[in-house]
Amino acid sequence: MSDQNDSELGRSKSSVSPREHLIHLLTIGWDPKSPLIRKYVALNDLGRVLSDWVEKTKPITK
Repeated sequence: MSDQNDSELGRSKSSVSPREHLIHLLTIGWDPKSPLIRKYVALNDLGRVLSDWVEKTKPITK
């Protein structure tokens, strides 16, 4: 496969950290409570990252 074809796949050529990948998934709309997100968080010890992200994105209520 050529480099041009690789770019068409929509995948980044640089590796990202598990933390960055989690933030990306949450940013594009994955539910923080979904089983796959919970499993990924547990496997990569990202509980603090997830809780921080959820806290940051909570809607402000009056």
